[in-house]
Amino acid sequence: MSLKKSLVKLSIGVSLISSPIFAEENSGFYVTGSVGLNKISDLDRFSNTDVNVARDKLKIQFDDGLGFDLGFGYDFGSTRIEGSWIRGQSPSGLDSRAVFKTDASIDSLHLSGFYDLRSSKQWSPFVGLSVGSTRIEHVNKSDTGLSYGLALGVSYKTTDQTEFFVKTTGIITPELKTSSWNVKEGSYANGTIGVRYMF
Repeated sequence: MSLKKSLVKLSIGVSLISSPIFAEENSGFYVTGSVGLNKISDLDRFSNTDVNVARDKLKIQFDDGLGFDLGFGYDFGSTRIEGSWIRGQSPSGLDSRAVFKTDASIDSLHLSGFYDLRSSKQWSPFVGLSVGSTRIEHVNKSDTGLSYGLALGVSYKTTDQTEFFVKTTGIITPELKTSSWNVKEGSYANGTIGVRYMF
């Protein structure tokens, strides 16, 4: 066999090996879930009962806690639409400099649009925007308000149906109000590891 023919065959073999494992973009319904850590930002609260209290005392500080989400969506190929329940929890913290040991939680129901930058490849960064409602529960008080979010992550495709991913999700709620205080520009973030399964 000539050297020229050997080089041609070798180049063909290398090109086949180096080709993407997943050459086509799949589409269909999927379910997803992820779990990790949550950080609720310090909240500046405005008192409804004592206008003479200094604002620097009216601050809620949350300890880090559990964060997770569950979702159902449709994958069009490079773009996805997803409905999600996203939760952030805190086991303790400080409220107006007083320690609390009761669980605080923030729950969001969001509709998201995602774009996968390399959807036909094994590795793919993705970005998502979302809008919906967020509910905060803290020391037996709660309220629900409009919220919006941003998600960034990287997914790894193990089969045509299954992807694992790491993701960070940030959600902002412009205003929340209870019977005793208001919160302006509240936010929280989840850093999670999860799986997405298409069926």
